[in-house]
Amino acid sequence: MPSGRTHDVITLTIAPATFAVSQVYWGSVSIAAVSTLSMIFAGFMFGPDLDLASKQYRRWGLLRPLWLPYVVVFRHRSHLSHGLLLGTIIRILYFLAVIVALATVSLYVQQVWWYGRPASWSDQFAIVWSTLSQVWKRADKDYTKAAFVGLWLGAAAHTVSDVVWSVTRKLLQLV
Repeated sequence: MPSGRTHDVITLTIAPATFAVSQVYWGSVSIAAVSTLSMIFAGFMFGPDLDLASKQYRRWGLLRPLWLPYVVVFRHRSHLSHGLLLGTIIRILYFLAVIVALATVSLYVQQVWWYGRPASWSDQFAIVWSTLSQVWKRADKDYTKAAFVGLWLGAAAHTVSDVVWSVTRKLLQLV
């Protein structure tokens, strides 16, 4: 498997091409920037190796514990973490679930702190979910698609380089 540094170099190497292709496809510098920055974010912090104590995992710093359940649940290099499409979708859904859970807990604590009485968990969850739904409805879908493409491309570059590295090692052992 390539080192974390190799994955970083690959990510930075494909960044200009990501920007150029995105700019041609969407015809917008700002959307191309979203796609490219999402790809770099995926390559450096949101890629398949979050399922172990990797460079990507360590880069989360104090927020690293957010990924502990992910590390426990997903086996390294499984199709759920390293799958070309499924891996990215699972990480996005996982991260959204974490954000919703943290926001719900925060609202609950705020209710108790400000008003001195426990609030309903379901009421707090409904507020968070409603807010998230409103953000989704108002979001420009081209920017959303560009962000997803960038996240996918950054993760795909990682997975493809892992596969190429493994196949090359096996072929060299045969020679």
